[in-house]
Amino acid sequence: MENFKKMDLYQNTINELRPFEGELLKQIKDFYRVGLTWTSNALDGDSSTESETKVLIEHRLTVGGRLLRDMFEAVSHAKAYDYMFTLLRNKEIAEKDIPYLHKLVRPAWA
Repeated sequence: MENFKKMDLYQNTINELRPFEGELLKQIKDFYRVGLTWTSNALDGDSSTESETKVLIEHRLTVGGRLLRDMFEAVSHAKAYDYMFTLLRNKEIAEKDIPYLHKLVRPAWA
């Protein structure tokens, strides 16, 4: 039962910050942009660290000794993540958007 009380406390803390706007929203988006890109690519065998992925997608700096393919995939995944928020702003996802998102994540050369 103690865990439920903790969860309620955490939920109440989050609710006090809602709606997420401005700098807080930007920080959350940036955090997940890096984290989701890194974990997705790690599942595909990319050995880059989360820090290396962050530097790559935020500053476009590559890391020596890493496969170029992995670098391109990370940048492509981040672009797809950004495009997803464009769709959310428009509040509409069309059928044509799904193949385009897939193309962003997995370029033809991959």
